[in-house]
Amino acid sequence: MAEKKKEAKKAFDGLKNKIKNPGKTSSEKKASGGGRIAELMANKVYMVIAVIVLLAVMMIGVFSVGIYKFGWNDNATMELSRIVPFPAFFVNGTPVTYAKYQDYNKAYSTYITEFYIKGEKKIDPNSDEAKTILNDAKGRVKELLVKNTIVKSEVKKRKIKYTQKELDDSFQEFVKRTGGDEEVKNNLKKYYGLTVERFKSEFFIDTFLSGKLQNAIQEDKSMNADAEKKANEVLAKVKAGEDFAELAKKYSEDTTAAKGGDLGSVKKGTLVPEFEDALWKLTTPGQTSELVKTVYGYHIIKLTAINGEERTASHILIKTKDFDTWMEEQVKNAKVNSWIK
Repeated sequence: MAEKKKEAKKAFDGLKNKIKNPGKTSSEKKASGGGRIAELMANKVYMVIAVIVLLAVMMIGVFSVGIYKFGWNDNATMELSRIVPFPAFFVNGTPVTYAKYQDYNKAYSTYITEFYIKGEKKIDPNSDEAKTILNDAKGRVKELLVKNTIVKSEVKKRKIKYTQKELDDSFQEFVKRTGGDEEVKNNLKKYYGLTVERFKSEFFIDTFLSGKLQNAIQEDKSMNADAEKKANEVLAKVKAGEDFAELAKKYSEDTTAAKGGDLGSVKKGTLVPEFEDALWKLTTPGQTSELVKTVYGYHIIKLTAINGEERTASHILIKTKDFDTWMEEQVKNAKVNSWIK
């Protein structure tokens, strides 16, 4: 009897242990096996990703050496450089990509070769003279891209806006001035190796933005406050009756200063519109104008004679900061860090 009680107790204790620590069912065992498979698969995926990343890093490293040490510009290098923005140089901290530099260099070199070397010079493109010309062209390409980068930075800084329609209209005006659609298409292909679409989106946009900035600088009174002040001071002397020719010799910043500002006889259509309009509004010899603003600066105009359809005049010019002068200053002060040879 005692032995039967011991067996019953042992059976009961075994049942309790099973309740507390149940064994894995067949489905659970399958699930456990599936988890191990998923884990193995995940590890393989991570390994594949790691290998791909490693290969990508190695490939970028190889092409970096090719670009910066050997100057590679083959098709494979150029395709990769359009994905990976390898910098060619920095202008005030703003990068100019290797792809951009090579695109400009290729287009400009093609133009120099086709139009100048083969066309005007009629020399062998493989000659030492031609190679020297093309090497010099590379320097001009870099100068152009430095200027374009300065323009883009200034456009952004001044928050100059434009619409797609403005860009399209400007391009159509360019096409009209340069011979029409077919002429432009043929010339771009022959002299630059470019399609119209690519030229417009990658090259013409730089010219367009430069024009927008020129207009903004010309209208920026804060940049020319000193010039306007000086011009008004000279105008006051003119109105006070001081000798116009002597004032021109002393204050004018035009090449005519030594001659007392004498422009000689001029016809309509030969002067900038603002100057011409102001001169033709003067009706009596000896009469002088108020300040006249043109792209060159502030003018004070004196009508000296009327000869039929022509006018004889003198002027005093106080120059404003034009776009070219502004750009020269910007380029001079720009910090350019080159990564290419």
